[in-house]
Amino acid sequence: MKRISTKIMLSLLLGTVCLFPQQQGVKIDQAMISTATIKDADLINFFVEAYLIPEEEVTEMRFIDATGNGFGEEDLIKCYPSERTYYLFPSDTAQKVMNDWEFTSNFQSVTQNAAPEVFETLENDKAQNAILANLLRTVNWNYQAKPMKIFFERDSNTVVFDMWGYKLDSLAWQPPPPPPTVPETAYDILHVLRSDTLIVSDTTYYDQFYIYRSISDTLFMSEEEFRAQAEERQRTFLPGLVTPEEN
Repeated sequence: MKRISTKIMLSLLLGTVCLFPQQQGVKIDQAMISTATIKDADLINFFVEAYLIPEEEVTEMRFIDATGNGFGEEDLIKCYPSERTYYLFPSDTAQKVMNDWEFTSNFQSVTQNAAPEVFETLENDKAQNAILANLLRTVNWNYQAKPMKIFFERDSNTVVFDMWGYKLDSLAWQPPPPPPTVPETAYDILHVLRSDTLIVSDTTYYDQFYIYRSISDTLFMSEEEFRAQAEERQRTFLPGLVTPEEN
């Protein structure tokens, strides 16, 4: 009996493998899905009672928007620490609370595929568009095809980077281009030597000249007159003194 059961099980397994040898119709992908996580004890107890969750201890709940149309009916709820998943059935009271849950991106850009320079010139959200432009520039430089999916997440401790959905044969590393040259301002010292001719016209100078003139003449005197003057001088000046005329 043991041999028969073993053969039967083996035949079933072989038959299953032969039925789907390559599974070409299966495409595995991942998508961004909105989730809502609650840790408040009162709110957790409210949903445990609303959806009749059969667990004694629930410290955290994660709602998964599986339908993509907002949190509610036919979505999933995962409880922790058990990590069990439950379907959400219609509940008016619970739906009123979940209607206020809506995910809003801080920044999202959905536009046609364009050159990175187009995003760099946008006036709004310059920092966000600069990140997008640099990402596109790097992808274009190292990947020669178009389809690609990227997920990036970073916190204070770890970085998560996930890349899939691309053509492996179109991916090739290329060294980054040299940075653009920055114009430099150079200063030179220029000496200018200038010469000119100064023409001084004729100038009349005025100065003071002192002209000394000596006048001599002949005076004819009679002998009597000469002797009379000589006697007069002898009476007036003592011998040995110099006369005023000789001084």
